[in-house]
Amino acid sequence: MVRFLSAALLLAAVSASATPAIPSFEFSVANIQASVAAMRAEQIQAKSGNLGAQISNLAWDLERYQRDVQRLRNDLRYLSQRLRRQGLSQPGLPSRPGQPNDPSLRWDVQRFTRDTDQLARDLQWRLNDLRFLSGQAQKDEALVAPANRLAGAARWLRSETNWFASDARSTSWDFRRAGYTFEAMDLDRNSRDIDDRSRDLEHESNRLLEKVKP
Repeated sequence: MVRFLSAALLLAAVSASATPAIPSFEFSVANIQASVAAMRAEQIQAKSGNLGAQISNLAWDLERYQRDVQRLRNDLRYLSQRLRRQGLSQPGLPSRPGQPNDPSLRWDVQRFTRDTDQLARDLQWRLNDLRFLSGQAQKDEALVAPANRLAGAARWLRSETNWFASDARSTSWDFRRAGYTFEAMDLDRNSRDIDDRSRDLEHESNRLLEKVKP
């Protein structure tokens, strides 16, 4: 009998040690909370990385647009020289667009105004993108560097478009004297739009930078 009881007690002890303990309710809740927190941290990190990449891409776009505006300023100077020659080709008589002495002038003028119109539209699209990103941004140290780059790009773009708008205002008279009145109106409108959009981009990029600073 004693042997039987000893064997039973030994078996019970072995079974107890082999059977895993059922976790407590508090332990299960803590595990769930830790898993949720880890998942949330991963989501925030992924969102932050994606937002940072989008901000960097937008900064690259603005840097490219700055180079485009520089090119347009150079093109405008050269075009202005040709327009002045065209306007003086027949003193005392109204100028006619595309006179034989510069047969490609009409096409170049129209191409130039199309380019300025396209740039104005592109800047509006980028402004829409920036406003969307600003709406998503929160304080995040990882976003400060790309936001700084974006603000710098917007500042330089704004400086360049300001000079371009000034050049366009003076050159629009050369357009009119050479007989390109409608193109002069397009140039006035597009240069204003380009300058206005770049000012909005600078303001919005500074706002984004302040939002992400911890």
